[in-house]
Amino acid sequence: MHPALPWVGVVAAPLSWVVLLISGYAIQEAGCAPSSGMPVLDLDISPWVAAIGILATVAALVGIAAAIVTLRGAIADPEVDRRGRIAFMGDAGIVVSVIFLAVIVFSTVAVPSLDVCHPG
Repeated sequence: MHPALPWVGVVAAPLSWVVLLISGYAIQEAGCAPSSGMPVLDLDISPWVAAIGILATVAALVGIAAAIVTLRGAIADPEVDRRGRIAFMGDAGIVVSVIFLAVIVFSTVAVPSLDVCHPG
């Protein structure tokens, strides 16, 4: 098992959510001027939000897979302590990745239903 695999399992989903959050805000700002409520770039942001949401979902699924591989590797290897750091990171990666996957999916589904430019 590669030494970075447990870390991928723990941080892939939270980092993908951060990228989704920041890029979604940037796309929202590019789509609408906050002071006037008028479109800035005359840009339909729905496909961009969907694409970033899909990429974030894939990254979270990669994190879940890495955490599962880490946990299975820790359980199968007789030299690794089953209560040690590697097994803990596998468990933590699964829990954290599933929670952030749910947040990513909910964000991706909810955002397109909101109005981009609403003056006032």
